[in-house]
Amino acid sequence: MPVIPVTLIKGDKVSSLTDYRDALSVNMYAVQKDILGAQGYMLSYPGLVSFGTGLGIDRGANYNERLKNHFRVSGANLISVSSAGVVNNLGAIPGTSQCRLQDFYSFNTQGIIADGKMFLYDAVGGFREITDIDLGSPIDGVWVDGYYFLTDGEYIYHTDIADEESIDPLKFATAEFMPDPSLGVAKTPDNKVMVFGRYTIEYFANDATANFAFTRIATRVQKIGIVATHAKCELKDAWYIVGGRREEAISVHKLAHSISEKVSTREIDKILKQYTEPELVDIRMEVRIEDDIAFMLIHLPNETLCFNETIALTMGLQFAWSVLKTDTLGDNPYRAINGVLDPRNSLWIYGDKIDTHIGKLDESIVTHYDDKVEWILFTPFLNLDGMSIDEIEIATIPGFNIVDDATIAVSMTNNGLTYGGEYWLKYGEPLNYGKRFIARRLGYVRDYVGFKFRGISTSKMAFALMKVSYD
Repeated sequence: MPVIPVTLIKGDKVSSLTDYRDALSVNMYAVQKDILGAQGYMLSYPGLVSFGTGLGIDRGANYNERLKNHFRVSGANLISVSSAGVVNNLGAIPGTSQCRLQDFYSFNTQGIIADGKMFLYDAVGGFREITDIDLGSPIDGVWVDGYYFLTDGEYIYHTDIADEESIDPLKFATAEFMPDPSLGVAKTPDNKVMVFGRYTIEYFANDATANFAFTRIATRVQKIGIVATHAKCELKDAWYIVGGRREEAISVHKLAHSISEKVSTREIDKILKQYTEPELVDIRMEVRIEDDIAFMLIHLPNETLCFNETIALTMGLQFAWSVLKTDTLGDNPYRAINGVLDPRNSLWIYGDKIDTHIGKLDESIVTHYDDKVEWILFTPFLNLDGMSIDEIEIATIPGFNIVDDATIAVSMTNNGLTYGGEYWLKYGEPLNYGKRFIARRLGYVRDYVGFKFRGISTSKMAFALMKVSYD
């Protein structure tokens, strides 16, 4: 009886536009490991457990190594979060949009940019707004070489070296390679300032010149930019951005050593294509590195995309993308936002997009604050024209579920668009470590076939190689 090995890391589907598309896994991610004949396996994304209670929807966070404190903008307030999850209100922050806290702190203070205003906090001086008349309305900033370096969308400028609360009107410049707006700033691993425009990235070095202390590095400019202020994040000395070049559709790029590399697949580009640029103004990106796996999350209005850099480098980009969500039958975006690794307790702490939750990632569960979430896996299309499927078997790790609710719905498609009735199977039962995941007598295949697996349970699951037996 012939047997076909099938990967579960990437699936296939078709669209109503007469097109073959990638079917992205949901709330699962790939782990690279040669196991049972497969190059890797799929594992449940960690769940969320309550860690504390904030004062509103989360708008930005940073763990300040200098001040040894975890800061967040929660609703309309700056808060600190202790290692035990106790929240302390430090001051009022205007607006409702994402704020800048990460990489925006000095030896003395934690900076915050919110709603066109700048604030500072330290234990001695407390919380205060910068009221210098020359501050203008900053939208982004970074701390570099003793300066808070800012942009208001048109100009770039910085604080005085001797006074973090003072802005000299002579310390202003512009990014001049193209007349595009300056949407954000960041710092490179070699301590240069990156000024992100819509279609350009310019680099500035601190030459301690009179007035504006930084000089543009003319030979290092890149003709690529970001679509919004927070459409960027740093991962392992490289920057990931959502944006692109002029006359180019929005996509995801990796920037390293002044070289850009496209990392989004055709499927990801099509997801991004659903949005206009004004609809992406609140896009946010963040990273998480844990267990030798590097993740980058892109928070879109209706989706949260997860990029697994480790898989991209070892197995290829087409296997690196998945979707995260927080619901059972719909497509609500992943609710956790602005993750911070708190070294005081070695926990990844997250705010929330929809309420006051402050949560921590927990690899032992898959629920979000005790609510179940749906996971989905798809297979590639299998050409079994005129064959009959006798059985499918997937290598799993059964027996470790605490609650006996580890059930999986299996369905098939013969057109890549619609799926037939679901066949429910047990993934495993508590302490039954020898259970095999097998479905038998799945029937005749007229042309090609694809499988979908989904579940809604409290149990963490892992799926390795799938084998299809037919005759």
